[in-house]
Amino acid sequence: MISIKEAVYKNYGKCLVISNGIMEVMVTIDIGPRIIKCNICGKENMMFEDVERNFFEDVSELFGADKKWYIYGGHRVWMSPESFPVTYYPDNDKVVYRTFANGAEFTPAIQAVSGIQVTVKLEMAENEPKLKLTHKITNTKKEPVTGSLWCLSVMAPGGTALVAQPTEDTGLLANRSLIIWPYTRMTDKRMTITDKYITVSQDKDADTKLKIGFNNTKGKAAYINKDQALVKYSEYQHGASYPDNGCSVEIFTNALFEEVETLSPLKTIARGESIIHTEEWTMFDGVQISDKTEEALEELANKLF
Repeated sequence: MISIKEAVYKNYGKCLVISNGIMEVMVTIDIGPRIIKCNICGKENMMFEDVERNFFEDVSELFGADKKWYIYGGHRVWMSPESFPVTYYPDNDKVVYRTFANGAEFTPAIQAVSGIQVTVKLEMAENEPKLKLTHKITNTKKEPVTGSLWCLSVMAPGGTALVAQPTEDTGLLANRSLIIWPYTRMTDKRMTITDKYITVSQDKDADTKLKIGFNNTKGKAAYINKDQALVKYSEYQHGASYPDNGCSVEIFTNALFEEVETLSPLKTIARGESIIHTEEWTMFDGVQISDKTEEALEELANKLF
């Protein structure tokens, strides 16, 4: 049976706690929203928590005096392509929500300047560690908007992301893309590339950022940490145009956290139109990663993917 209740969590204020007794999530409602907690029941939180509020951007020039965007941690929704400061809307106000038998839907205020209305619908399976997230961005402005719905899961430090490379036989044409950001070093020891898989590990001692993107045709990306794994699935749409030179999945890491991000295809939406992007989360217990050989990653991928 699924339980849904309000609770105060650390300095995040009121949150909505949703659990089926196997896994639990906690969603902020005084700010955000953020899925600030996600874990197998009885185990540690898989999400990054910026309790000290160390990670923020000053956006007062665009959004008003003393306005700051805080990462907070957890899972959030943005619109791609990224543009500072418009993307960094300071979502620091209360969130309206409604509950139903197996979850809830969260609706923050319409974003100033961009006119974007975000909603996140969360549905939990009753007897499995599974979650369906339906993200929606609606344009409320007169002018059309072109972009992609961008879902960023900010994960706790110490883990490793695992992504499978495309294996489609495309003959004389390329079947995969690896997109590299300017600050990424191809020799970075946090990244492992085999014939079939790519891993990125978070390292608290790293002195640089790392970000890579993929045309993730299999639609799945995992983060392994704290004796658990979170697998995110979003359907890849062949032939569609994706942002950032064709990325449907992106991985970012620094010395504080790691992000596992999925993106929808690019779409132009007129006033009142929406972009919808669905993720399906599955959690696994008792999962660890140490050996990053092709054979070991294949064994792990067969379990998770």
